[in-house]
Amino acid sequence: MKVRVASLVGGLGVVGALSLAACAPPATPPVVTTAATAHAHPHSHDPSDHNHARGKMLMASNGTIDALLTAHLSSKNGNELDVFVEQKGAPHALDVTTLEAVARSASGEVQTMELSCAPRDERPAAEPEGKCSHFVATAGWMKPGERLRVEASLPFGDRRVAMVWRDFEPKKYAHHED
Repeated sequence: MKVRVASLVGGLGVVGALSLAACAPPATPPVVTTAATAHAHPHSHDPSDHNHARGKMLMASNGTIDALLTAHLSSKNGNELDVFVEQKGAPHALDVTTLEAVARSASGEVQTMELSCAPRDERPAAEPEGKCSHFVATAGWMKPGERLRVEASLPFGDRRVAMVWRDFEPKKYAHHED
């Protein structure tokens, strides 16, 4: 019996020593290194310099207000461009019912267009008259496969916010095509 107790005690001592070794912190903590590079540009950084895809829309943003551009491609009714304005992920009605925009094709062709407030049934039900969060322009000149640079200036509070959609491809960002 003495042998068994001694073996049991000896075994517990080994297990205890192993558990202490496993739970003890390492002598020197691991070193995690992250590299950072300077992000110096000769110009000021503007969030609208970057576009992001959201489904069938291309988003331009200044960090406060987002404007999403999409195409409606129709050989029957003609092509259109739609702009949806959002703030914090929800529709944001501007204090205007029209916007001016300029589209430039890769070949250098320039088109000026007026985006009008979308029909009432295509906008949020609670959106008041005289304000608009969804704008539409006919774009019969637009070809599905071409790349466009589209620019618009949105009124936001007491200032205007320039939005630029770079490399907009109507076919890629078409919410409707027939």
